[in-house]
Amino acid sequence: MKSFLKTAFLFLISLNTFSQNETLNLGGRISDEKRIAMGDAIVSVTRDGKPFTAFPTSLNGSYALYLPMGSEFVVTVSKVGYAKKYFTVSTLGVSDEAAKKKFNVMVADLELIEYIAGVDYSLFNQPMNRYYYNPKIDNFEFDKKYMKDMLVQVNDLKIAKKEAILLAKLKAEQVERDAELAAEKKLQEERFALEKAYLKKLEDELALNKKIQNETVNPATLSAAKPLVKDALIIISSPDQRVIALLAKYKVGVTEEIIYGTNVIIIQRVLVRDQMAWVYHKKMFNWGGVAFFRDGQPITESTFENESKIG
Repeated sequence: MKSFLKTAFLFLISLNTFSQNETLNLGGRISDEKRIAMGDAIVSVTRDGKPFTAFPTSLNGSYALYLPMGSEFVVTVSKVGYAKKYFTVSTLGVSDEAAKKKFNVMVADLELIEYIAGVDYSLFNQPMNRYYYNPKIDNFEFDKKYMKDMLVQVNDLKIAKKEAILLAKLKAEQVERDAELAAEKKLQEERFALEKAYLKKLEDELALNKKIQNETVNPATLSAAKPLVKDALIIISSPDQRVIALLAKYKVGVTEEIIYGTNVIIIQRVLVRDQMAWVYHKKMFNWGGVAFFRDGQPITESTFENESKIG
């Protein structure tokens, strides 16, 4: 038992020494463009072109790697909905003696950029940074000039991304406006078609009324004919007969009646005065149109109201 514990203890010491003195300690934080920590981003590492390790970032977006000496590593960070980025780390060129020392911890923070259709992300086909061992300083460093150039290009990409978002928004708004205009145009065309149909019906009715007034018609035939509108007054061909019929039916003054027809409501006012009679109509169509008539002839609304005013 004591022998087992001693062996395990020595193994842990050996592992700890390896992880600290014979590896490069590299880590950082993954965030989005607003510097918000990105948990569960996937960190994938290859060693000399072969899979080495893969794991998600912590809730605060952090990750840590212990990279053995003598290899080339590619560290890729990705998350659904974002353009992936990667950087390279080379632990080649470190002597056995130097490998035993404790190197500085290398910090490699990455900012993932949201993927937007229409934006060219080919920039990220090359590494964001390159970490390597510099024998002159006997330590690891990164290519500062390369990193600076990459950041300039990333900034240009962000500008292009904002323009793409604005363009997509403008296109969506235009599509919505076009849809609204098309719907409004269709509604207007339907309204005009309905109005045209009712105007045609009104013209036909006026023409028929005029024809009845101008023709000599047998009263027996008229009495058997179907009225144009339910309960509407039968128009007698002779003006004298018409007036006589109105005087017989209506009292002196203005009598108002409401007649309900197909797609129209008619307010009929019969004016009797000085042994004369006139019939006024206000026709209100269900499509919104209103027309005024006196004895079948079109008049204005003011004429209708002034001449057939009740009381």
